[in-house]
Amino acid sequence: MKILVLNDGIKGNFNQSLGLAGAFPGSDTEVLDVSLRGPGYRLFGRKGKSPLNSKVLALLCCARAWSLAGRFLSFFWDGYSRTEGKKADLVISAGSALAPVNMILGKNKRAGRTVNIMVPSMMPLRFFDFLIVPYHDYLRFRRNKPGNLIVTLGAPNTINMDMLSRAAGETGISKGHATVTGVVIGGDDQNYRISASYVQRISDILFSADNGNRYLFTTSRRTDAGAARYLRQRLAGEPSVLYAEFPGYSRISRYPAILGLCDRIIVTEDSINMISEAASTGLPVIIIGVERKKKKRLVFDLTIEKFVEKGYAQYIPLEKIDLLPLVIHDTRRGVGKGLRESEKCARQILENLN
Repeated sequence: MKILVLNDGIKGNFNQSLGLAGAFPGSDTEVLDVSLRGPGYRLFGRKGKSPLNSKVLALLCCARAWSLAGRFLSFFWDGYSRTEGKKADLVISAGSALAPVNMILGKNKRAGRTVNIMVPSMMPLRFFDFLIVPYHDYLRFRRNKPGNLIVTLGAPNTINMDMLSRAAGETGISKGHATVTGVVIGGDDQNYRISASYVQRISDILFSADNGNRYLFTTSRRTDAGAARYLRQRLAGEPSVLYAEFPGYSRISRYPAILGLCDRIIVTEDSINMISEAASTGLPVIIIGVERKKKKRLVFDLTIEKFVEKGYAQYIPLEKIDLLPLVIHDTRRGVGKGLRESEKCARQILENLN
């Protein structure tokens, strides 16, 4: 199966698309980097800019002006000319910015069936051949569920046992006979806040417990600069920390190796992507609450409840975070039930193609 994967440069989106593409047996995947020229705009609580011209393309798609949309796309994206004559079974994208590009490629017969991950902005859901949406988004329109919808609990990703084992073997990190806990720290968005005082509290809780654990740490590109700075200083003096990396500071990332070397994983609640990757390892996962910008129940809480209900994770809310050492102690080591969203989505797509 020939697959085109669109890459907008956002790592989280690209990993979802690449993970889905890799789940098709014997797939031949080609990546197209898509960078739309023109002004951008910022989304509240998020880093980086989104291309404004994507909205123009979405409006043209809504009007079904496929030929005109193609001409506009050729002006906004130099790579559009290279899609002439390409044949593929599927074109996969993730997020709103690439959704109209995906649609234009499909409608102008430059690629195959259209698959978009996450709900596109301003575009009818029925336009896509397959639309993959997480459970918290599905709740918004479950009463009028389109026939092209594939609902996931978490996010598709590239995590699998072979990749983790290979990554762990290639790194110079040695765990010996120690029990290793991975700690994955996220960052701020419109709902959550991870401050320096928060990571100090988590560090104090972990390192004050005399449990013989060893730790591997990683932060996110969204992690507040003050929080990351505190962790860099604190972890450098902790003998129980085998390795720590900080995207934006560290030269390389050994994130897959961190997951592959762990016996259990602690992950903050602010990112369904991070939680999904942790759950895909099949290791025991502990989701920990973080500070919230508003004191209200979030739709993401329903997703986390599903993770717990289905046995993929445990959850500790912020007000009970002092119980973390006890939960770690009671969490058994070993590989168990792993989340397999990429494989699930690929299987459902194949069933509907045949």
